Amino acid sequence: MQARSQRSYSVQVIEGLCGQGFERLLEVIGHRRALLVTTPTVSKLYGNTLCRQLRHAGIDIPELILDCKEATKTLEQVEHICAEAYEQGLDRTGVLIAFGGGVCTDIVTVAASWIRRGIHHIRIPTTLIGQIDAGIGIKGAVHFQGKKNYLGCFYPPQSALIDPAFLPTLPGRYLSCGLAEIIKVALVGDRELFMLVEKHANRLLDSGFTDPPQPVRAILQRSIQAMLDQLEPNLYEDQTYKRLADFGHTVSPLLEAASGYEIAHGEAVAVDMAFSCVVATFLGLLDRDCCQRILAAFVDARLPCFSPLLTEQLCLEALQETLRHRGGAINLVVPTEIGQATFLEQPDDLPPSVIRSAIQWLIDFLKSTQT
Repeated sequence: MQARSQRSYSVQVIEGLCGQGFERLLEVIGHRRALLVTTPTVSKLYGNTLCRQLRHAGIDIPELILDCKEATKTLEQVEHICAEAYEQGLDRTGVLIAFGGGVCTDIVTVAASWIRRGIHHIRIPTTLIGQIDAGIGIKGAVHFQGKKNYLGCFYPPQSALIDPAFLPTLPGRYLSCGLAEIIKVALVGDRELFMLVEKHANRLLDSGFTDPPQPVRAILQRSIQAMLDQLEPNLYEDQTYKRLADFGHTVSPLLEAASGYEIAHGEAVAVDMAFSCVVATFLGLLDRDCCQRILAAFVDARLPCFSPLLTEQLCLEALQETLRHRGGAINLVVPTEIGQATFLEQPDDLPPSVIRSAIQWLIDFLKSTQT
């Protein structure tokens, strides 16, 4: 006998959730008791407007404002949400609404999986990383004992509603972080997407991701679809631990933690990807000119290619942690050309001498860009 469970969810791009697209949000919420979880900045910029529109439509949704940052992504924040849901009387048909960036959607996902052994949640990601990566998968997590995302769950949202209208109010640094995740999916599977970013990065950043309009829409749509295509065959990560979506996510968790989360997630991912590209070049898997082109794209996207915290010791520690996380293999994703990648599966595939050489190359590259 077998017991099987399949669960689907929708990811929709909707222009103007606080305006003309508001009706779609009403449809998703329905008549359920709900709790809106957001951040101080998002509440000030959009939350008051959204709550006012909901009240005008006859839906009075309480708002819980949390200071959602990587450094505070803890069990205590999840418990705070659970306590508020209890106070507001959410039952099994209740719904949590995550209205914020990736940290907000992460902790709401964990809380939703806990409350009454699981209630629905809706994600409205307001950052570029949230809209093309963190907010459209099914994972939620918090840090524990100094380990990034050590505790978590696989728990799909009912819906993820993506509104590009939130992006112009993002600081430029966080738009660049979103571009890091876009470049990630492009390098492992979508050459045309990489070329779009390569061509338009500066205009996208200078315009708050509003110009040029047609490439903006194409980049968002292709990025979301590319990420979902990567996730769908192994959504619960129970088929294999070899995932192209893990590109840039091998040394980056330790890099973030070592910085006290002063290095933003997208910045750490960019450094990780740059390191992986140079490693691939030293191993003869990636053409040197192609590697230089990729590093130049990071620079154009205003992303770092190196951090002084990227040391041989940190890389070796990251590989040991990866062995525990990926079933006894490092499964380091390295590009072989733009749009294609392969895996280094075992620690012996990445000798310490190559790690040292790759770090030195990145140091030299950084010096060359500063002169």
